Amino acid sequence: MEIVLASGSPRRREILKKAGVTFRVIPSEATEELTESELADPSKAARTLADRKAGSVVQLLLAVPRPLNQPVAVIGADTMVVKDGRIFGKPRSLEEGTHMLQQLQGATHQVITGVSVWMLSPDEEGHVSIARRAFSETSEVTFKPLSSQEIADYLACGESFDKAGAYAIQGEGAKLVAGYEGDYDNIVGLPVFTLLHLVPALAE
Repeated sequence: MEIVLASGSPRRREILKKAGVTFRVIPSEATEELTESELADPSKAARTLADRKAGSVVQLLLAVPRPLNQPVAVIGADTMVVKDGRIFGKPRSLEEGTHMLQQLQGATHQVITGVSVWMLSPDEEGHVSIARRAFSETSEVTFKPLSSQEIADYLACGESFDKAGAYAIQGEGAKLVAGYEGDYDNIVGLPVFTLLHLVPALAE
């Protein structure tokens, strides 16, 4: 079976490689915009985006003229930082990153990763059947109390701007964290233990 990661995230690639999964990458170009009703349930929102990302890559694979000659699994994922029901996405400016970290400092927030796996199974005549499984996992992260200078110094390192919540726990952002509960890989961007438990064919 061929495995495709529908994400350009180097963090997700590293997690999968560390778990011993062989895969190739086709980054998804799906939109990450959500409606207000979808945003009301962060876990569902994360699954929706993961599903959308995986689905867009599935469409690309099915649009290729040559038929699939083996089963293919496509993995999509989306990670959200949530505090008091509010979703913190990727900061679009220094000011937005500063505001996010000011809200997160000295408090506990949730990190939710939605995962969607699409299984494509071709038959001898080239017809493809599709099965799909989606789930989300939640971990909790507690930040230390941070001064304005500490926040500014962290943002100056430059790792915030493609990270939900404006920080990377696996990088310099570890210095902001007092502790966490749950799966560390989930906080980084892919709950690989749960993924391989729910879809064991990925590890075969």
